[in-house]
Amino acid sequence: MGTRLVRGMLAGFVATFVISMILILRLAAGVMPWYDPIEVMNLAAQDLLGTADSRLVAWGIHYVVGTLIWGLLFALLVPHLPGRTETRRGLEFGVASWLVVMVTVFPLAGSGLFGLGLGLIAPLSTLLAHIVFGAVIGATYAWLRRGVL
Repeated sequence: MGTRLVRGMLAGFVATFVISMILILRLAAGVMPWYDPIEVMNLAAQDLLGTADSRLVAWGIHYVVGTLIWGLLFALLVPHLPGRTETRRGLEFGVASWLVVMVTVFPLAGSGLFGLGLGLIAPLSTLLAHIVFGAVIGATYAWLRRGVL
C-alpha cells in the first residue's frame, strides 16, 4: 500500500508539473491572458484562508492539491476505476476531478458553478487541462508500477 501511495504522489506531481508548464506557456504566449487558474486559486485562498495577495501561495496550493490530494486519491482509487489501463483510468479520474473542481473551487472563488462567471472558455479549458492531467497521472503511475517503484 505504501509504495502505491508514493507512486500516486509522484505521478500527481508529474501531472501537476505538466499542466503547470502548459499554463505558463499559454499565458506567456498571450493566449487567453484574462483566464489564469492560479489567480482563481489566489482569490480563493484570500477569501477562504485570509491570505494576502500571493501567487506563490496559489502555486503552492496548486502543487499540494495535485500531488497530495489528487495523487493520493488516484493511488487509492486506481484499482477500482473502470478501464484496462492506468492511462484510461487516469483519463476518467481527470474528468471526475474536473467535476469536483467545477462545483467546489470555482463557486468558492466567486466564479459561479462550473466557472461560468468567467465565460464558457473557463470550464472548457479547465476540462482540457484535467484530461491532460488524468492522462499524465495515469501513464506516469503505470510507468512507475512497471519498473521504477
